[in-house]
Amino acid sequence: MSHTPKKRSTCFSKFPRTANPVDLVTHVGGLLRIEIETQQPSGKPSLHRENIRFQFNAALLRDDYELPPKVAQTVAEHTAELQLDVASFINSVHLMSTLFPDVLAGSDSSRQAAREAAKHVLAYDTDALRGFYGQLKLPNAQRPLPPAASVTPDWALFRWLQVKLLFALDVYCRYGGRLPEPLSPKLYEKMEHDVLDAQYLILGVLERSFATRETKLKEWWALICPNGALYE
Repeated sequence: MSHTPKKRSTCFSKFPRTANPVDLVTHVGGLLRIEIETQQPSGKPSLHRENIRFQFNAALLRDDYELPPKVAQTVAEHTAELQLDVASFINSVHLMSTLFPDVLAGSDSSRQAAREAAKHVLAYDTDALRGFYGQLKLPNAQRPLPPAASVTPDWALFRWLQVKLLFALDVYCRYGGRLPEPLSPKLYEKMEHDVLDAQYLILGVLERSFATRETKLKEWWALICPNGALYE
């Protein structure tokens, strides 16, 4: 993702000039690591708030502001992590032809029916999700994944896989199963946005509270967290 000074200032201008204007919580990757280490569900994201006092640096609003070297290094590390997440997401898109081979076959009506059926599986079929989960293999993992039989919708691991596959199904259908190789910078940025949106949705579902105006996210929220609080 391009981190231009203009984009940065636009982003930080939305925050009020007060101490602790938002709660900082552990990101999705951190929740997954907690579950793998403890072999227990991590609980709501709000249980993992950072207990610190902070205030955004007003200099971030200036286009000519340069990040200190340590901060720039941290940003670079997060960018590299996001790139790995995008690569993993693209692999999930390619898996759709195996998981749901009918979503691009036949007439328009049959394809639409197959897509709705696939979304229904991802939203409601816990056993199917556990089956997909059971096929996961983490590279260089020091601890095994929690057993599939114990992973339920209150686990971050379950919601991470569920939401990731919903997004992957959407991309697979949107591009007719053919993502260009290599991806153009514009398309790659779209994949980044999908990965970030997926992370926000996962946190919202685990918290059972979510704020969005995006039609796609509202649709999936209603599908997988119908009793949660949605703020538009």
